[in-house]
Amino acid sequence: MDEEKELLEGFNAGYLIEKHRPELAQQLVKSVEGVELSFIEGFVAGSQEYAKERTRSKIISKLRDSTGISKPTPTKDKDDKDKGFEIDI
Repeated sequence: MDEEKELLEGFNAGYLIEKHRPELAQQLVKSVEGVELSFIEGFVAGSQEYAKERTRSKIISKLRDSTGISKPTPTKDKDDKDKGFEIDI
């Protein structure tokens, strides 16, 4: 159970540092290569996860720009109740 907690704390630290200071996160990841501690493994995984999310977000944004698809907007009926989403094309 203690290893799981360290793994989670490392993941969160890696994610946040990658989000706010990506250069620092990459330096830390390089400096701990080969270290087999739960915190370090979590840190590397968290850093990689944020990098994947950032890349995915950029790709989606570029695809939206190139296809002209906008974000879905909620629609409402006469009674102002949400019906769902419509995509503006």
